[in-house]
Amino acid sequence: MDLHQLRGFYEIARTRSFTRAADKLFLSQPAISLQIKALEDELGKALFDRKRREIRLTEAGEVLFKYVQQIFDGLEDARNEIAALDKDVSGRLVVGTSDTNCTYILPDVLEEFRRCHPGVDLDIRNRISPEIANLVATDEVDIGLVTLPVRHRDVQEHSLLERQDVLICRPDHRLGGRKRMRLADITPFPLLVLERGSTSRQLLDAALVKGHVCPLIAMELGGIEVLKRFVEIGLGLAVVPQVAIAAEVERGQLHAIRLTGLPASRVGWIERRGRMRSAAASAFIELIEAQLANRKV
Repeated sequence: MDLHQLRGFYEIARTRSFTRAADKLFLSQPAISLQIKALEDELGKALFDRKRREIRLTEAGEVLFKYVQQIFDGLEDARNEIAALDKDVSGRLVVGTSDTNCTYILPDVLEEFRRCHPGVDLDIRNRISPEIANLVATDEVDIGLVTLPVRHRDVQEHSLLERQDVLICRPDHRLGGRKRMRLADITPFPLLVLERGSTSRQLLDAALVKGHVCPLIAMELGGIEVLKRFVEIGLGLAVVPQVAIAAEVERGQLHAIRLTGLPASRVGWIERRGRMRSAAASAFIELIEAQLANRKV
C-alpha cells in the first residue's frame, strides 16, 4: 500500500467527499479516484459504498480507516515533537473563531502572539462556532476560540471566560432609560436576531423557551455588526454580546439593558481529542489562558 493512496483514502473517509479530498490534496478528482481503485484492487475489497447519496465506508473501509488514522496521527505527533525540539516556536498555526470573538476578544491576543512568536505562520478561519468545531475535528484548524458548548464527540472544550449578552435599543427608544428588565418583557417589541445555526442563537432560543417567552421576531440577520446597525436605524431591538457594543454605548449611538433571565455565555478554546499539540499551538494556548481565563466581558 502506497502512502499517497492511504492519504487519499484517509481524506475521503474524513470528508465523505472525493471532491473535497482532492481539493485538500491538490489533486484532480480522477487522480484520487485512481488511487482508491488501485488500493481496492490490492486489497480485493471495496472501501466505499458509492450507491448512496453520501459516500460511506464499507466494512473493509472501516477496518482500514481505523489503522490508517493511527498511522497519520503518529506521523503528525512525530512532526510536532521534532518541531518542539527547536528553541524558537515556528511552523504554521491555524486558528478558527467566530465573528464576535474574532472582532472583540481575539485581536489583543493575536497582536501579542505575533510579537512573541514572529516565526509562526498564522492563519485565521472565521466561521460560526459549530462550523469551527467541525474544522477542528477534521484537523483543518488547530485551535478554535468559540462560544460554548460545541457538542462534538471528537472535540475537547476548555472554558476561558464568561460573556454577558444585553438587549440594545436606540437611546431615544421608549426603553432608552431602562438599565435592567425581564427577558419576558421584550415580547411587545420587534426583535432582530442572528440566523439559526450559530451557538449564540441556540443559547438565546433556549433561554426564550425556558422562560416561556414568545418574541416578535422581525428579522434574522447574518452577523452582530448588521444587528447593531439595524438597531441604530430603528428597525428593532437585538440581544448581542456586551463586549460588541461598548464603543457605541460610549458614543451614545446605542443603549444597553441587562436582561434578567438571560444567563451569561461561555467562551472557550477547543482542540481535537487525542491530537498532540504543536509548539505553536501550545504557545497560543498558554497565551490565551494567561490573557483571557476567568475574565468577564
